[in-house]
Amino acid sequence: MDLEAISTQVSAHLLQVGQSSLKVLAALVVAVLILVIGLYISRFVGSYVKKILNKISFDDKTSKLGINELCVRFGLGKSPTYIISFVLAWAVIFYAVVLAAEVLHLDIIRNLFTQFLEFIPTLFVSVLILFAGLLFGKLMGNIIENSAQANNLKGGFFISKAVNIFIVFFCALIAVENLGFANQLVNNVVIIVLASLGLAFGIGVGLGSKELVADFLRELFKKEEK
Repeated sequence: MDLEAISTQVSAHLLQVGQSSLKVLAALVVAVLILVIGLYISRFVGSYVKKILNKISFDDKTSKLGINELCVRFGLGKSPTYIISFVLAWAVIFYAVVLAAEVLHLDIIRNLFTQFLEFIPTLFVSVLILFAGLLFGKLMGNIIENSAQANNLKGGFFISKAVNIFIVFFCALIAVENLGFANQLVNNVVIIVLASLGLAFGIGVGLGSKELVADFLRELFKKEEK
């Protein structure tokens, strides 16, 4: 093989390596630009959403509904405005990461973040269901407790707490089922709880009406003897 042929092959190989390197470098530059732009957009979205929500006094309105207290109990802080702006800002960052991974042909990272972004709406709905259950349970518990106090009925506090827990429990089951986790387990738990409540109600009614049933049977036997 002569020197000219060798130099031609080496030149072609170097040209191929150079073109591949340029493509990789260009992809890296584009990916970095996407991430930088995504960070700036996320900061803008977070600040703008926070500004809008503060302008309409969103935290004050949610505080009246008891949402701020629930956020504190869940360890999310006491400002729903901050939570919403934080989630939206990070959603923008995740989307930028997906785009950057697609440019770099990193399919594993792209698929992972894409699945997470697709899961966010479902997670958001489940959180809303749980929050609605907590609010509705608290509301119904307060109504029952106030009604019991107004009518001088005993046991109103315990009944209100039981109703509150019952509503929250079922809303939590609905939220878990909405996430697609252990649907059969959730259905079995619902059946067991309903059966237990029915059994408890039947036993309670039976014990409470024991004397009434005894009197009825006593009168019935007396009539037969006559």
